[in-house]
Amino acid sequence: MSGRRNMPETGFIVPIVTDRAVLRFVERFHGIDVETMRLMIQSRCVEGVRYGASAVISDGAKFILRGDTVVSCYPKHWPSRDYREGGADG
Repeated sequence: MSGRRNMPETGFIVPIVTDRAVLRFVERFHGIDVETMRLMIQSRCVEGVRYGASAVISDGAKFILRGDTVVSCYPKHWPSRDYREGGADG
C-alpha cells in the first residue's frame, strides 16, 4: 500500500506535486533564474564530462554525472559512490 488516502470531500487522492511544478513555483514566485543556474552547473561540469568522470565537486557541491548528463547534486561531503554503471542517484 502506498500510504496515500482518498480525500473524504471528493474521493480524490491527495495530489502529487511534480518536480516541474516545484521548479516553476521556485522560478516564478521566488524569482530564481533557473536557466542561469543551469548554465552555472553546466560550466562547472564541462571538464568532468570531457574526461568521463562520475562526479564533479565544485563550490561545496558534488554534481553526479551519467555520461554527458548531470543527474543530481549533493553536498560534497556525502559518501562517495561510482555512478557510472547506472546506479540510482539517490
